[in-house]
This record gives sequence, C-alpha cells and structure tokens, in this order.
Amino acid sequence: MKSQESRRTAILKVGIVSIVLTFFLTGGPSAMAQQTVTSAALSGRVEDPNGAVVAGAQVVAINTLTKEERRAVTDAQGRYLLDGLPPGVYIVTVSAKGFTSATREARTTEANGAANFQLLVGTVGETVTVEDETARAEIERTPGGVAVISGRSLTQTRAYNVHDVFEFTPGVLAQSRYGSDEAQFSIRGSGLRNNYHGRGVNFLINGMPHMDADGFSEYEALDFLAAQRVEVWKGANALRYGGNTSGGAINLVTQTGKTAAPFELRVQGGSFGSFTGHVATGGERGRGNYFLSFTEVELDGYREHSQQGRQRFYGNFNFALDDRTDLNLDIVYANVGERYPGSLTREEFFRDPRAADPIYVQQDWGRFINYTRVGFGMRRRFDGGHEFSFNVFGQYRNLDHPIFNVLDQDTRTFGGEFRYSHTSERNRLVIGFAPQVTPNGGRRFENINGSAGAQTAHFDSLATNYGIYVENQFDIRPSFTLVTGARADWALRRFTDFFLADGDQSDERTFKAVSPKLGFVWRPRNQMQVFANASRSYEPPVLNIELISFGAPGFLPLGAQDTWQYEVGTRGRALQRLNYELTFFDLEINDEIINSSVRPFPGAPFTIPSFRSAPETRHTGLELSLDAALWQGLFTEGDAVTARTAYTFSRFRYVDDPTYFNNYLPGAPRHLVRSELRYDHPRGFWIAPNVDWSPATYFMDSANTARNDKYAVLNLRAGFDRQQWGIFFEASNLTDRLYSASVQVDNDAGSFFEPANGRSAYIGFTYKFKK
Repeated sequence: MKSQESRRTAILKVGIVSIVLTFFLTGGPSAMAQQTVTSAALSGRVEDPNGAVVAGAQVVAINTLTKEERRAVTDAQGRYLLDGLPPGVYIVTVSAKGFTSATREARTTEANGAANFQLLVGTVGETVTVEDETARAEIERTPGGVAVISGRSLTQTRAYNVHDVFEFTPGVLAQSRYGSDEAQFSIRGSGLRNNYHGRGVNFLINGMPHMDADGFSEYEALDFLAAQRVEVWKGANALRYGGNTSGGAINLVTQTGKTAAPFELRVQGGSFGSFTGHVATGGERGRGNYFLSFTEVELDGYREHSQQGRQRFYGNFNFALDDRTDLNLDIVYANVGERYPGSLTREEFFRDPRAADPIYVQQDWGRFINYTRVGFGMRRRFDGGHEFSFNVFGQYRNLDHPIFNVLDQDTRTFGGEFRYSHTSERNRLVIGFAPQVTPNGGRRFENINGSAGAQTAHFDSLATNYGIYVENQFDIRPSFTLVTGARADWALRRFTDFFLADGDQSDERTFKAVSPKLGFVWRPRNQMQVFANASRSYEPPVLNIELISFGAPGFLPLGAQDTWQYEVGTRGRALQRLNYELTFFDLEINDEIINSSVRPFPGAPFTIPSFRSAPETRHTGLELSLDAALWQGLFTEGDAVTARTAYTFSRFRYVDDPTYFNNYLPGAPRHLVRSELRYDHPRGFWIAPNVDWSPATYFMDSANTARNDKYAVLNLRAGFDRQQWGIFFEASNLTDRLYSASVQVDNDAGSFFEPANGRSAYIGFTYKFKK
C-alpha cells in the first residue's frame, strides 16, 4: 500500500511543477513573441466525405483574443478566403445544408493560415451555433476526455432521463432506476458509492452549480429539452470550470434568445402512462434576449408504485450594457414528485419484475421536492484579451421524503464564482475563486403508512466549500500545448443535534487540500491529437447522507476521497470518414467512500445507507468513441448511412483491503457497448436501430458473491424532420428482455436488482415558428 509520506511527496512534487509552470508560462507569450504581422489571410477548401467540393458552405472565423467574427461562403470550387484578418488564433466553423458542422483551430500568427474541411453527412433541419462550435473547439485544447452533446441530438431522443442523454458518451454510466430521472450515475466509477442521488460529479446549469456545497446533487430538476448543448468534462478536465471531483463536471447549457425559436411546442407520450409536454419561447429585443421554457412530465411507471411527476420552468435573460459588458439572469424552478418501488432479490426479480417491495408500498416511500434557483452574472471584456466575470446564485429546496423515516428538510445554498481570464496568441490563463455555503434544517419522524408519526430527529447542518483554482494553456509550438493548473480547497462539515433523547450526534470536521494538474495536447498532424494529463482530486464526504448515517454516535470515521488520476489518449479523424476518440485512464484512490446498505436491526424488512472508507482502490479503464460515415448515395442522391459506437471497459478493484482483499468494486459493468446504425434521407426521414450490450456479468457486492446478468437490448428510433416541424418515434427493448441495467450495490438484504423497462414505444411531435 502506498505510504502517506510517499503520497505527500508525490503531491508536493507535481504541485510545485504545476504551479511554477503555470505562473512562469503566463509571461511566456511576450517573452517568446514572433515577428509582428499586421495583416493576414485565412483560406481553405470544403469537401464532402467522397472528396467532392461543397459550394455555398457558411464559414465563420472567431478571433480567440478579440472575439471579432468574420464570415465567408465557399465558391463553386469549394474554396473560401478571409483576408485582412488581424494575426492570431481563430476558431473556424463550417456548416452546410445536409452536412454536420465542423470546427477546428487555425492560426495566422506568423503567416497566412489554411484550414481545410471535410464534412460528414448530416440531417435535414440541422443547424449550427457559434456557441456550440466554440465549446467543441475547446476540446481541441483539452488534455483528456471531454464531450459535447448537441441539443439537436437530444430532440431525436425522448430526452426523458440521463440515460437518454449520455448513452453514447463512453466512460459515463447513466442507468435510469425504474425508468425515472433517478439514476445510477458515474463517470469512471466516481459515483458508484451512491445508491440514490448524485455524488462524485459536479453538475452545473449555465455554468452555475446545481448542487449543495458538500457535493450532493440530484437529476430531477435537469430539463434536457431546454438544452442548447450538454458539456461533459471528465476528471481534472473540469478544473477550468472549478471541478474538484474525480468524475469531473456536467454543464447543461440552455437555449438563449439568440438560439431559440420564437415559439416551440413538443408533445410526446407512450408506454407505462408516459407523457411529456414542452413549450418554449425566445427572442431578441434591442440589446437584450430572453428564453423561457416549461415542461410537464407524467409517468405511471413500468413497476408498481413508481409513478412520477415533474414540472420544470427555465428562464434565461441576457442584456448587453455595451459591446464589452454582458449581464445575465438565470432562473430554474422544479416541482418533483416520485414514488419508489424499491429493489428486488433475484428470486423476486424473476418471479415478477413489475412488483414493488411491499414495505415501500405500505409506507409509501417516495420523494417530493420544490426547488428554486436564481443566479445573476456579469462578464466584462477589456483590451489585450483580458476578461473578468462573476456570478452569484441562491437555491432553495424543500424536501418531503417518506422512506424508513419521514424526512422534512429545508436546504438553502448560496455561492458564486469570480473568474479572471487572459487570452493571447499563445497563452490562455484562467484564475477563479468559488465560495459555496449550504445551511440545512431538518426533522425526521416515524413512518406510519406514509405519514409522519413521532419525531425521531431534529437538527441543523452547515456545509461550506471555498475553492481557488488556476489553469494555464501555453502553446510551446503551434502543434504542442502544455496545460498546468492547481486547485486549493477548504471545506467545513458541521452538524448540530437538537434531539437529544437518543444522544448528542453533534460533530464538526474540516478538510483542506491542494490539487495540482499537469498535461499536454500534441497535434502531430492535421486532424489528429495525442493528449495526456496527471491530476489530483479531493472530495470530502457529503454531510447529511454520508457523514451522518447509520452506525456512529456522531460523524462516521470517513476521510476525504483522495484521487490521483492519469489519462492518455488520442482523438481525430481517419480515412476521411471516421471520427474517433480513445482514452486510457487510471485512478489511484485513497479512502474511497464505499456504500453499504445495512439492516438497522436484525430482521428489518428494509435497509438504510451506511458508508466506510476503503484504504486504497484503483479504477482503470478504456473509453472508445467512433462516429463513421459508411455510405452516401445508397438509394438516392444525398442520402447517407452512418454508424456510431461508444465502448467502455472498466476494471475497478480494492487494493489489499483488510476485508475485501483485491476484489472487484461492485456496480460497474466490465464492458459496456452502445452501437447505432443510422440511415438519413435528404427529405428528412431517418431511422436508427441501436443495441445496448453488457456482454459480461459483473458483481453487485464487495464480497463478489452476487453477479448481475449480462444482457443485450435492441432498440429503434426513427423520425421525419423539417425546418419547422418533426415527428419522433422510439421503440425500446424490442425483444422484451428481462434485465437490470441499474443495481443497488452492497445491499445487506440481497435486494440488488432494479428491473429495467420491458418492451415499450413512444411517439412525439415538435413544431417551431421560424425566427
């Protein structure tokens, strides 16, 4: 086992190197400046997958320093020219009807630049926004696994839960529990400890945290139908966004008045009483723009006692005080009601997968939430590539939660972020400070058939987190970018017990750490990158779920989860038709927080969560993403056949654990494959069968005695899209396979299985006004 002394030495060495390089290189561009160029040009050629020219393509180039935007259109030979450009680095985006957009970075620093493109076939109605492609261009400078999921791709799914959104993102395990928003969610094993709700990943909406100060988050308020895109920053690649978790960050970016239609209506419904209604509007008024959306979701559920109901409202208001100063106001509201069916033993699972645990029905286990978040931000740009921004937010959550007790909690979270950035021709620096505080007040009562009985607990709690971070990207050469950074965190967890009949559980603990990062991106040739990074993350326990749980008079003896993460990979384009990304990762973890659902007393008909720290664990794996254009003009001119695959290999193990030796950690499929074959017709029809395949059994308990079965599930999606309207159809689990995609790990009662939905079908209709 790695000694604490050697671990501190490694942290110190990497930290010193990262911090020194970061602050030294921020002055590098001026010291290494090249001969001044006063004017330059950018040119290139745009082709389709077969090498034929694409005339009339729209070309947009944005200067990363000044944010100046220039446009051009390709001529009959597929060529474009942007002359008279200030020298510098540009993000160039090309879009054309019937093709997916493409983005790359181009430089005109030392001479005229060239940027050629080969577009993949897209779908009718597909549009490109500069904001989306700017986000994609950030990938080009990221030394690790990242992904951008477009709003367009979301509208061609139900977009009902996290599984619909992240199913083709390798490394992300997003398995819906009993068909609802609640999920088993993990990135590289980060959240395997949670049988409910989210930990180990930072969730954000429009860049503002959607979580408490101790890292607790939930999925029910996330409305993906309002999204312009969803960004996935794995591991330390989220440092630029204040990420301090081993899993990284998920950022849901909503539509704005610049991107949204004046009016949009979506209605969909299907099996198990599923209904979704979504209405949205957006527009521009002078210097301002706005976006408003409301979504209603109802679900009877595949299983007994699994009814769901959601109402979500999103509001986004932006105003430009002048050409350099932007203000924004962000509002989120969610009213959530859901009933829990519970998990099943193997015998119960095969006897009647649609049944609920009888105790869950008798005591009406469920979760009912009112959630509101309001955020305000400002961004100011200065000459020379300097930018300052800040945001402040407050959120309130009222929780009525009948489970083994009835929980009544009021949680308030206040926070913000102050960020300075500087962009020059060869250097990009960001420095930020992110304070967050979460006071919580709660009571617990006996559960008498779903109603509150005698009081069993009364408490206040306080979680705070203060983080300072810095990251620098320095182009040593046009083909090689060095990335350095660090984050310092100080956290407090305090619990004050007012119900002393069963003893005083009051307790307090502080945590602090410095987490360095060092990485690079190398571009050995056009449309190919090699990247690597080493980083640390430091995650104190969640207060009211992990530190205060069954088994201790005060806090459980949990340390902060301390992770060193290493990754190396490559991404790019091959054979003119294949986009790929391949990443190997290795997480070496001290004090990983492990869940154990235990019976509170012998013979108890239910389990409650408890936690322990595993001295040392290791998560290793591989992520592979492939997106290929297979054929064009198969049946008619302009049609296309494409394929995509997401594969994740996971090998998560204890290391010389005193109880579980070198066993596998439970809950993660060893292999997970999602593949889709898609046909697009130029008139707008498309059809896309896909398979969700877990080809090997995997363990559900740390003792490695219980396995989840392997499965292969066939699904089908199809649609007809026009510029203003579209029809969507989905048929899931076509063979009516009985399987459990999500599991309850280390359940002392042996209730590991959470049956996935049986055969089901859904249909939806969308209509939009033209802008």
